[in-house]
Amino acid sequence: MKTTAQLTAILLLMVTTFSCDDLDELTEFNVTDDFTTTISVSASEDSEGQPQSITQSATLDISSNQDIQDNIDLIQDITLNSLTYEITNYTGIEDATLTEGSLTFGTESITLANINLEQSDIDNTIYTVSDVSLLNAIATDLENNTVVSVLVSGTVNATPVVFDVIVTFDVTATIDVL
Repeated sequence: MKTTAQLTAILLLMVTTFSCDDLDELTEFNVTDDFTTTISVSASEDSEGQPQSITQSATLDISSNQDIQDNIDLIQDITLNSLTYEITNYTGIEDATLTEGSLTFGTESITLANINLEQSDIDNTIYTVSDVSLLNAIATDLENNTVVSVLVSGTVNATPVVFDVIVTFDVTATIDVL
């Protein structure tokens, strides 16, 4: 009887010491990593000198992180901490501009301001997407599918041009092992 009373007291002490939230937090861990994809764009010279539409895509897969891959079925939440893009490796006509541009992530899309491609590359300009609702929508998509298609589209006002668009996601995956 004395042992039962001691066990009950210890159990009661443990229950009051560790609430369910604290116990849940003990079974969770976060994996934070940067994921990058490069979209290569090429628009050959148009003999009439007319603007040319471009559309290119690439995929970004957060399960390339081994911790996420190993715990893919235990992901409780995805947070997209930041989303950036950059124009690099530009070659082509001087002062070529990307107009009517957009970046699409699965079903979510943003409109890009006109970008002087050569100057953006020279300046190493990194563009930050700050639309919280867009970041949250992409994060929700990543909770259901760790792969997202990233598409760049728009019009270049002069050709030929070749450039890369580097897209970087800073992601935190919350994994709950229980």
